Amino acid sequence: MRKYLLALFLVSIFVISSSMAYAGVKSSTFHGQFRINSYNQSQDSGDKDSSGKDVGSVTTAASRLRYRPTWDVAMDGGVAMHMQLNIGHINSNTSNARFDKSGTNPAVGLRHAYVLAPVTEGVSLIGGLVPLSDKFGDTLFSGDWDFNPLTYALLIKAGGADIRAGYATLAEGSEANNQGTGKQTDDLSAYVLDVDAGGFGASYYYIAADDAHALKGSSQSYYGARYSGDFGGIGVNAFILGNGGTFKKGIVSATEDVSNSGMAGKLEVKVPVGSAKIGVMGIYASGNKDTGKGFITPLQVIDHHGYWGYTGKLNIQGPTDTGIDDPVRIDGSKYGDGGTRGYGLTTVQANVDFPVADNFSVYGAVGTFSQNDVPSGQEKNIGTDVYLQGNYGFGGGLNLQFGGDFASLDKGYTRTSKTGSTTLLFARFQLEY
Repeated sequence: MRKYLLALFLVSIFVISSSMAYAGVKSSTFHGQFRINSYNQSQDSGDKDSSGKDVGSVTTAASRLRYRPTWDVAMDGGVAMHMQLNIGHINSNTSNARFDKSGTNPAVGLRHAYVLAPVTEGVSLIGGLVPLSDKFGDTLFSGDWDFNPLTYALLIKAGGADIRAGYATLAEGSEANNQGTGKQTDDLSAYVLDVDAGGFGASYYYIAADDAHALKGSSQSYYGARYSGDFGGIGVNAFILGNGGTFKKGIVSATEDVSNSGMAGKLEVKVPVGSAKIGVMGIYASGNKDTGKGFITPLQVIDHHGYWGYTGKLNIQGPTDTGIDDPVRIDGSKYGDGGTRGYGLTTVQANVDFPVADNFSVYGAVGTFSQNDVPSGQEKNIGTDVYLQGNYGFGGGLNLQFGGDFASLDKGYTRTSKTGSTTLLFARFQLEY
């Protein structure tokens, strides 16, 4: 029954988007993104048998479809509405996209849904499920990685400055916890303030958990400044960030609150060389070997990631955003580490992007990754990642991206006493319309 309801819903969107009968509608556009991601990964775990012989590698392969229908409506008075569904990743290929990979829930989700309205000259209000990215290169939170919380924000243009000030609910739990318990609630919230003018910018972000949330009233603050500019065709992007917060008793320590603090910085230079563009980037985030201390990103706290780097395994690119992704964050953490690991990161990366023909280009990148301060007996080095990608354009918004990635995985990545490596082949067949 659900597949028929889904079909009816999608048909309704087409009908509504093509109709101009509703009062106040100036334009209505239905568009979206359709893609198939395919990969084949061979990973050497470093395991050995009783005789000391390498047991070999484990191969994982799959192809998965994702479709994101999107609907935009412009109204009279400058009011606008945006909605985007997310269908997939679909890997239950005979179930007509009715279920996600757990086999229990509908595969169709509401990814974006917001209304934008002018308040006065230079001031707009946005409300709904808003894709939010930080202003520090997706190192803290990323709308591209589904950081789409329920948000109210003011977007202000004043005196040459762009200002974003908002409140977002990241997790809105059981409302029953508010009844008769005073301040005991179970929500997780974020506060965002950005100011940008003339290539310079500054931000303050604050994440706070209520007492009954799993983080037990913990909070984290982020403050920083940035610059982005162009000098004779040479692009420069840099930032410096500070972080401080407290993990309440029961999160890191059973007996007391634990405070963390740290800093992070980035310097990136992009240089045109003929028809090619070469980029070099360095990022440093301070670490502390004691759990719950050091620089800790919001991405780790909420178990998300961002497209902040150049490579495809230890970082991530769109074509490698698949079932085998497990990249590191700038605080040195990765999936499964929990929200309290602040061992820091030093990474140096370089890339090159150059056209071969009108409809074909090549992209390559390499990066090294290491943690900065780890507990005794643990290894700092995470590994080295080499990425190569071709892009063929069919026209009309349809592209085929394909290539390979090789990453050495050292003990700082495997979290064990073993080293290994990964060889990854990938392809993404994507239409954006």
